Amino acid sequence: MTMLDTTVPENAAERPETPGWSRRDLLAGAGFLAAFWGAQAHAVPPPAPADIDPSSLLNKLVRRLTFGVTQSELNLVRTMGYDAYLEYHLDWQSIDDSAVLAQMGNYPTLTLTYQQMLGVTGGTVQNECIEAAIIRAALSKRQFFERMVEFWTDHVNIEMNGDRLRRFKAIDDRDVIRPNALGNFRDLITASAHSPAMLDYLDNNLSTAGNPNENYARELMELHTLGVDGGYTQNDVIEVARCFTGWQFWNDAQGALSGTFRYNSAVHDTGQKVVLGNVIPARSAAAGVQDGADVLNILFNHPSTAAYVSKKLCRWLLGYDVPQGVVDSVAAAYTSTSGDIKSMIRAALQPNNLAMASPKYKRPWHHFVSCMRVANTTITTTSGMRSRLISAGMPRFGWPTPDGYPDNPDYWVGLIIPRWNFGADLTNPGITGFTLDTAGYFSALTTADQMADKINSASFGDELTAPERDRIRDYLLPNTPTLTRQREALGLAMAAPSFQWY
Repeated sequence: MTMLDTTVPENAAERPETPGWSRRDLLAGAGFLAAFWGAQAHAVPPPAPADIDPSSLLNKLVRRLTFGVTQSELNLVRTMGYDAYLEYHLDWQSIDDSAVLAQMGNYPTLTLTYQQMLGVTGGTVQNECIEAAIIRAALSKRQFFERMVEFWTDHVNIEMNGDRLRRFKAIDDRDVIRPNALGNFRDLITASAHSPAMLDYLDNNLSTAGNPNENYARELMELHTLGVDGGYTQNDVIEVARCFTGWQFWNDAQGALSGTFRYNSAVHDTGQKVVLGNVIPARSAAAGVQDGADVLNILFNHPSTAAYVSKKLCRWLLGYDVPQGVVDSVAAAYTSTSGDIKSMIRAALQPNNLAMASPKYKRPWHHFVSCMRVANTTITTTSGMRSRLISAGMPRFGWPTPDGYPDNPDYWVGLIIPRWNFGADLTNPGITGFTLDTAGYFSALTTADQMADKINSASFGDELTAPERDRIRDYLLPNTPTLTRQREALGLAMAAPSFQWY
């Protein structure tokens, strides 16, 4: 079994030969959990066998499409089968999510215009946007849609930093990311190019004919479309920056126009430009907004964009080292459908591709949400989770650079202690606003074996390793464990090595 890191904290006790962990041990934190799970805490699960059985493949599909296995999702995939379950989640607007949609009414800033947001503190706008994101990820039935919202949020990353960007990013999440997460790549990037949040974050609002700012031009090509090896040059960056001069937003004193996109013809560079060998003709200032539209069209149709976006999507869906043939098939879907995201996903998630896909390490956002889903968590406020995301290095909308949070296990694996603590605190219970229905989860079960089997089946799709299942069972001994002990067993399961992966 491959190991990323086998370091155990120095204060970890030796693993006992017999059960006997106490609640005091559990609450002692990382040292106990390191000793309980041992050096395998970071172990990479072995790759799937080429002849993976159909049931395991269905479980794997659930793990890739959702933020965590639940009994209801397992029942759904086993009833529908692979293809129908994938199509069910791709057709996200047909999924009844009325309960979560009703909860969004608790966050009135989600529907405000920028002008209306000026009457609310930026902190309130930010907190409501983050709280809504947590509830959607944990409780929405539109699970794959929310997973793709996370993907595109990183792809066109904008940090919520400062009152204006807090308001702008909340609007960007609502009007750019969410409407296009399972739509068309062209529409997504076009909307992003017009987004005041992006124009502010990358300083394009300051870009003028006499002083073009290259930030947006560079990131548009390097991160949003072509990729760093996509064939553009520094001269292309300069020319694209010239094309986007005048792409700005209205300031706060413009009434209903405040905080909306503005093409300022007075500061646009009207001269001829050459982008990736394509001539963009000189135009009048009034017609100059077409320069930016031409650039976007060139980038959308460039083969490097198909290759780069497809590789990144495959990494998100399938693993860290996807065969080039799979990436090429997704790129072909991009080209043949003019960037239809659903078609690209169908190409990536062919059963044979998923069967061979390597395990992926859950980033803190994914891990925390999957813990909440395991535990049947009722949420009244998310402040406790927000603070823990900060401790884990992944505050929502908090990555400061345009490249988005890393989709790389080496970056996250050293931050294991906040992950362990989250599960222990969630089940203690010790996170404000989160309540577990432990009695309902273990309803009618009386023995340690029954309860360990329930955790394995309902929350892991019967794919806990035998040693993991047995260690959880041992913690529940002697039989007829208390409700407290049952909660703690769930917390231990959330720290299991295999639960760190999906």
